[in-house]
Amino acid sequence: MDEEEFGVKKGEHVPAEKVTEYLNALIREYDISACVRLNTKVEVVEQLETGWKLHCISNSTDATNSSFINTAKLILSTGLTNRPSIPHWPTSENFTPPVIHSANFPVHYSNVVKPNAHTLVIGSAKSAWDTAYACAASPSSTATMLIRPSGKGPVWMSPPYVTPLSLWLEKLVFTRFFGFMSPCPFAEASGFEGLIRRFLHRTWIGRKIVGAFWGILGDDVVELNKLNEHPETKKLRPWRDAFEVGNALSILNYPTDFFDLVKEGRIKVAIDEVERLGKGKEVVLKSGDKMEVDAVVCATGWEIGGSLKFLPTGIEKELGLPTRIPPDAGDAALVKKVENDLLTNFPYLKERDSSKLHHPDPTFKNTPTIDPSQQPYRLHRFLVPQSDFQRRSIGFAGALMSLGNASCAYLQSLWLTAYFDGTLPLPITPPEQLKYETYRDTQYCVVRNAMGYGNKFPDLVFDSLPYFDRLMHDLGFAGKRKGNLLGMTNWAAECFKSYGPEDYKGLLVEWERKVESENEGKKDV
Repeated sequence: MDEEEFGVKKGEHVPAEKVTEYLNALIREYDISACVRLNTKVEVVEQLETGWKLHCISNSTDATNSSFINTAKLILSTGLTNRPSIPHWPTSENFTPPVIHSANFPVHYSNVVKPNAHTLVIGSAKSAWDTAYACAASPSSTATMLIRPSGKGPVWMSPPYVTPLSLWLEKLVFTRFFGFMSPCPFAEASGFEGLIRRFLHRTWIGRKIVGAFWGILGDDVVELNKLNEHPETKKLRPWRDAFEVGNALSILNYPTDFFDLVKEGRIKVAIDEVERLGKGKEVVLKSGDKMEVDAVVCATGWEIGGSLKFLPTGIEKELGLPTRIPPDAGDAALVKKVENDLLTNFPYLKERDSSKLHHPDPTFKNTPTIDPSQQPYRLHRFLVPQSDFQRRSIGFAGALMSLGNASCAYLQSLWLTAYFDGTLPLPITPPEQLKYETYRDTQYCVVRNAMGYGNKFPDLVFDSLPYFDRLMHDLGFAGKRKGNLLGMTNWAAECFKSYGPEDYKGLLVEWERKVESENEGKKDV
């Protein structure tokens, strides 16, 4: 993204419209518009003996047409969700304010953000903060953030730079030294890294160091945001510690100080739930309190899974898709086994205090429980179903959350391309062991991130680099790319230099050379 062309300086966060400009420039430069079919919705994905059949609806200015696409290979990169989740409350027929989801807030902005208007924002994740800020930053309008007392509480909203060393958060997450503090089951278990991880996660003193790290990281964010210095900002202190955050994490990137609006009373914070929407503008809360509002914005997340229908019926489990269908006895036993193994091999997962640490009501305690009926994606390498190994016909790109989206997308696309064209060797591990590893890796995300989304899909923050290493290893590359020292891995650079997309530059060319060399070797034989 050229700085002069797009006007985004190094170190700045990239506005959404600049991303759109960049993608349009990319399409023009590489002339790939002919490869894109717009105004077309896939409604059904049907498995055939020879591949897949997509049932599509195409919208044009004058008609809506049905069509089909048959393909031998299919990558679904449709994201994790596309259906807003909106609560339903008893509502008086005389209730007049609009009730919308935060996804539609931009469309309704002018009807919601207006002089002397008060907006009720339900939720405490990033979209709730964004909506509350947009409302309260407008002259003479205000907002209330309503946080459910039985939920996960306010998310961690971090300044761009954290820790006493003022480290850039995005860089800190992709620095191996800090990644060592996460008890990752798919991280390198041998050599120097394996030795460090065994010390940190298998010894008493190591786990004390790990606990201290997460405590310092969380306390630093609380201190930088001055959350404990005002009774209202104190309500926005996350209820769980930083270890459990997962991708329920974001950065304060507002033009002015969000917390000033809270201190001034422009944004009010209430720990309560809606009982009903009454007459006129009245909202009745479960505590018995009432408030007058001009709009209700539900920043309440998204329904699990997308809107695609898969055929034949019931194939979702075979494809490793998230489901609420309870697992059969064998899979339930496997889930229990991998959880027990995780807690045994990484005692910090069991020893940490996962109760609500900072809930405004000190008598309210709620240790998070795992819903056994909710099954997350169960994909090998978070990419492909084991059932499709012989066909090599389907993959799921981006069926996870990671702060390193650019690196992840690049590595996953290369992995999937090699998988599809047969140049990526299939694992020689017995099928039972492969299934165990898939369940272990995906269930780890369930156990690890009480505030995150691991019970629905892989949720990677400090575990992203080990995942990238796995993909690199499968492709025959060294995951550690910070150079050598005297013919050995430069561990000083590996531990303390951050990784970014630039570290994986040129992999495609390397892969093409590698395949070409192997093909030449076969010809010689």
